[in-house]
Amino acid sequence: MGISWQALGDTVFLVSRDGDRPLLYAPLQGFVLEANDAYVDRFRTALGGDEDAARAIGLEPATVAELARVPDEVRRTFDPVWPEVFEPTSVTLFLTHKCTLRCVYCYCEGGAGRDIDWPVLERAVRFALGNATRLGRDARVAFHGGDVGACWPLFRRAVEFVEAESAAAGVKTSMSIGTNGFYTEEQAAYIAEHIASATVSIDGTPAVHDRSRITPGGGPSLATVLRSLAIFESGGLSYSIRMTVTAESLPALAESVTYLCENTHARTIRAEPLYARGRATASHLQAPDPEAFVAAYREARAVAEGYGRQLTYSGARISGPAPAFCSFARPTFGVTPDGDLTCCYEILHPEDPLAAEFFYGHIEPDGSAIVVDEERVAAIRAGAKSRRLGCAHCFCVYACAGDCAAKSIDSGRRAGESTGRCEITRALVYDMLERALAGEDPTKPSGEHLQRLESS
Repeated sequence: MGISWQALGDTVFLVSRDGDRPLLYAPLQGFVLEANDAYVDRFRTALGGDEDAARAIGLEPATVAELARVPDEVRRTFDPVWPEVFEPTSVTLFLTHKCTLRCVYCYCEGGAGRDIDWPVLERAVRFALGNATRLGRDARVAFHGGDVGACWPLFRRAVEFVEAESAAAGVKTSMSIGTNGFYTEEQAAYIAEHIASATVSIDGTPAVHDRSRITPGGGPSLATVLRSLAIFESGGLSYSIRMTVTAESLPALAESVTYLCENTHARTIRAEPLYARGRATASHLQAPDPEAFVAAYREARAVAEGYGRQLTYSGARISGPAPAFCSFARPTFGVTPDGDLTCCYEILHPEDPLAAEFFYGHIEPDGSAIVVDEERVAAIRAGAKSRRLGCAHCFCVYACAGDCAAKSIDSGRRAGESTGRCEITRALVYDMLERALAGEDPTKPSGEHLQRLESS
């Protein structure tokens, strides 16, 4: 994809594509500009402390010094102190391993397994709400699985328990859901009434979606999912769509985005390349070629913008420095159906080879205690920092922070090594920088943080 870059110190990068005029990019300060070779040479000299060189390119020495500095607030973001008392105000409840679909690429083999024990759920919810009450904060409860449609009575009981406990504690609590959207009309209406937001997995056109996201009997699911979305919309539930893109479905990506824009009201659609894990391995599915994914993504992005929607990819961000790819390094207070505490939405089974990396405690089956393994938490945080530092040479380090921990560890990738996901991230981050400079991005996801400076 022709992306090349060079680190100019710790905080400034020189980035170019296929020999185009390079960009000077300081991600910590949200600073980017186009520059020719003479400008770059003077800028490099200015970074070394030459004030005349700074003024020669229209920058104050203090501005150059600021670009070379890691702000204190960023240091605090990168090296937060683990609190002496574990007191999260949000909880993600993985209610069940069961699922109403049998997606051919499911990373966690959704469909078989157990539901969460009620005393475990009850303790997790009361713990989060109690912390919110004590700290004077709002609370958040998210439901994932499996899918809640496969344990519907338990899901309803959990929702009504959260509502009753929140009212009794005087805590404002928002509930969200990650879902396949495969519901009866009554179930969809219930979700629309009680849940504030949702992420719904849809892969595109009927030909694409119904090839991968199938019922236990091998039948199609999209028509039912679209009916659910219509009910969500009429009930005012906010939702986004997540697409999994395989090598087979990639050629239809633009067509699939067109279909989603014409048949749903989702404002944001996320396209993620398949990572072959779990059932995808047994199905012999392949991830898309990185260069082909980028080309198809660009075409699909233009389609989405034509409909006033936004197409995103998880690694491509320029909105500010990320201490880790996702929230796992805090770590997230996620409770699996077996009562284990997990900091990764993809690591849910105790038999998973990565469980030892991402599980950091458990709730006793009778709900009597929440046990946090402080050594495991320290190791999780150290691993996140190591991945980020190992990628410090890359201009995307503050966007993806070393990429998804689960995928990195599972693949055996060492810190600093490039993968196909790295290629995708670099190409799409470069696109974002270039388009923000040109003022061409109608969604402007972080354009307010960027400035254009003309150079001669």
